[in-house]
Amino acid sequence: MEQFVELNTDGLEGPQVGNDLFQNRSALSQTLQQTANAEVTVFVQAYNRLDKTKRCVESILQNTQGIDYELLLLDNGSEDGTLDFFRTIPYEKKRIIHITKNIGGVYAQFAYGLNDIGQFLVSVSNDLILTPHWLENLLICIKSDPKIGMVNPVSSNTSNLQEVDISYGSYQEMQRKAERFNRSDPRKWEDRQRLITLGTLMRKELLLALGWPMADLGFFHDFADDDLSFSVRRLGYRTVLAGDTWICHDHDIWHGEGKDPVQFHQSLKIGRANFIEKYFGVDAWSDVNNYYIPYLEHFPAPDRADGKQILGIDVRCGTPILDIKNWLRKAGIFHADLSAFTQDPKYWLDLKTICKGPVICDREEFLLDSFIQESFDYVLVDRPLNRYHEPVKILRDMFALCKKGGYLICKLLNAYSFREYLNQLGQREVYNPQVSYNISLEQFQSLLSRSGKICFMMNLNANLDKENQRILSTLLPTELSDQAKSAALQRLLCEEYLFVVKKEGGIGGQK
Repeated sequence: MEQFVELNTDGLEGPQVGNDLFQNRSALSQTLQQTANAEVTVFVQAYNRLDKTKRCVESILQNTQGIDYELLLLDNGSEDGTLDFFRTIPYEKKRIIHITKNIGGVYAQFAYGLNDIGQFLVSVSNDLILTPHWLENLLICIKSDPKIGMVNPVSSNTSNLQEVDISYGSYQEMQRKAERFNRSDPRKWEDRQRLITLGTLMRKELLLALGWPMADLGFFHDFADDDLSFSVRRLGYRTVLAGDTWICHDHDIWHGEGKDPVQFHQSLKIGRANFIEKYFGVDAWSDVNNYYIPYLEHFPAPDRADGKQILGIDVRCGTPILDIKNWLRKAGIFHADLSAFTQDPKYWLDLKTICKGPVICDREEFLLDSFIQESFDYVLVDRPLNRYHEPVKILRDMFALCKKGGYLICKLLNAYSFREYLNQLGQREVYNPQVSYNISLEQFQSLLSRSGKICFMMNLNANLDKENQRILSTLLPTELSDQAKSAALQRLLCEEYLFVVKKEGGIGGQK
């Protein structure tokens, strides 16, 4: 049977294209915007939980002022009157989509097309409570740079170091505190490798570049958020956490609200394996969650000069150097460029998504040949130095690449940790098989002091609970004093030592 379709474009203007990839994407998006109802489409997807849905929508209507937005309301097979509630919402610019049976959240994307959404799309689950200036702040952030593809607020009840705890005793108090918190501040915008997507604002042209539906349908289990973040960055866009905007996530993730623990952990296991398969060995957890955020408050305050140069050595996907860049931004230093050196080619592409400077993949002996000496304000190596074939050479190279007055950030694997101790006692299963040279803490401190000043040292302890710590303490020699036992236990519990060193010498670092 013959079919005929006619698309009337007589009243539309074609895109004004040029030579810039991002401008061309925006131009096409602007052409499609001519048929949209509003600048921003606020997409609310609900499956039962009517009380939460009502509170979510009411918070949007109450706290989204001065913005041209429409409500796209999707009832994903609810059986509690959600559809009837959507019909009664007193807002002119609203569209309602009803799916008769819930067969998964991703399927909802087939229910609407990109032509009809605004220049920006923000997805809101019905367990979110929106707060004053939430969308206004996100728009300020995303419009500040055409390469920002997606922006996510901080919230309660979330992982990935996106949680901000705002204590409150009532709904009204929560909204008052959120209003004081939600003050636009570019210093609090953080570039991230991955985002947990809660209230995420995205550009329409990004959605066009991703393809529609934007989610990989293979991620039926967990890790769809991680996959989306990686896909966005690999298209050349930035993924930003807006630390100046807080919303409430009314869902207790820490105690597994609404989830069977066994099924949930199985879903995480499968989703993680799916991600590793798709991204050729990159792990969204172990290769991205190597955060330095918890340590930054102890670092020496940076000087106010802009234009910092940061080098990351074996930093996996690059989270540590992004953390340094975000930390500088909070101090008012907005111009910092990243470069990287890696020995594993699987990290090269994701490092390229965050680095303006060169990203070199080579063997460790070619580190010094890859960059101009004395050109970096911060040189950070995430891999413990005693896991390199020539630790002293790597340390010398780091000093040579660092500017005088710049900082080296490095780690030492503790060769005297409880893993080695228990291994000597015959418990082989806890042994760390990673090859490392037996460099004592005192020897390493001496090496560092030859070329710089140790500004900060921290023990990064193993994650042992109190009961296992107690058992470990019983294995110590009984003749030791309580003070000596405490010192020995602290030494055993330390997995790695973290150092921040200020370079004081010239090339090569010698004083």
